Amino acid sequence: MAKEILPFQKKLSLTFFSFIFVVLLVYLSQNFALNEKSQRFLIKTLNVPGQFISRFLNEYQEFENQKIAQLEEEILNLRNQIYENELELKSLENSRPYNNLDISLRGSSETFINSFDQINFTCCNKHRVYINNPNNLENGIYAISQGNFALGKTKNISKREMEVRLLSDPDEYISIKNMTGFFCIAKGTGKARLISCLNESKAERYQLGDTFFTTGFDGIYPPDLIVGRIVNISANQSNIFQHNIEIELFFDPYQSINKKVNIHE
Repeated sequence: MAKEILPFQKKLSLTFFSFIFVVLLVYLSQNFALNEKSQRFLIKTLNVPGQFISRFLNEYQEFENQKIAQLEEEILNLRNQIYENELELKSLENSRPYNNLDISLRGSSETFINSFDQINFTCCNKHRVYINNPNNLENGIYAISQGNFALGKTKNISKREMEVRLLSDPDEYISIKNMTGFFCIAKGTGKARLISCLNESKAERYQLGDTFFTTGFDGIYPPDLIVGRIVNISANQSNIFQHNIEIELFFDPYQSINKKVNIHE
């Protein structure tokens, strides 16, 4: 830090003395009759401190810009760290009552979310995010998670990028379970962060607030990834003995840009 402050103080002092020198020369030029040669010399002399001051101001502005960029990068890193810590806390909070929970990220690779298709997400029931393709994968369908939280699975893959269809997309299905042994196949509703399923077994082994996990039965998602939590239970209009269960997903695409995710290969 001292190496940065000392040059700045010196330049500030030189700028001050240069300003005094300029003022003195201007005063002399106005109070004494100078010939044309002397005036040209005076103009050249005045250009020297002027150029120095201009250079100093440019260097100071560059120094300030570098400091601002450094601070912005530090803030972004802190925000990402806070976000990842919050994910870990949510994971612990939701998996704590589940004694058999065994989430493993082995066989997965890390990458980052490039973009989120917010326009189609809000207007057209097309729920997508796009991630880097770090291992140049070409074929296959891969589950994507953010930490221990299920996100969706790949749809289209190019050399550099992978399109991921979120669980809330109306064309997306996933096999899930709660901690009491209730299983169902959930479907995307087309609404933000919401999936739903029916109690096909006509059993009521669930309640508001229950957390759901992946079963692994679909062969795509690894078992025991955290999916979401029940926010609504309503009677099915076509069958009064069945319930429609609405589950709010933990993954929030609006906070996903540049965040780390896992590809389960």
